[in-house]
Amino acid sequence: MSTDKPATSWTPTPVEAPLSMRDLAGVLVRHYDLHQGHFDLLVEFQIGTGAVGPDPTALTPGAMIGVSRIGLMPSKTDGPTTVDAAIINPAKKPRKKTSA
Repeated sequence: MSTDKPATSWTPTPVEAPLSMRDLAGVLVRHYDLHQGHFDLLVEFQIGTGAVGPDPTALTPGAMIGVSRIGLMPSKTDGPTTVDAAIINPAKKPRKKTSA
């Protein structure tokens, strides 16, 4: 399939190394301030359908899929991306009061 647009060689570079699914779950555990439980990443998708194609004369039925929300869900069984909140974000121990 040819296009009239010139090819570009610019490729976006991430600011830092991208997070793995497990790393992102850990970030959310800290964000939600969870201290107990095992959690998996929840990714919610939005699906749209319609006519798609390279130009208006070559449209065909198609679907577009996008990520709409990301969150956490409690894990029933541990998998490769399950995180333990007690390890990722341990509860802070209260300080003992000292008498003067």
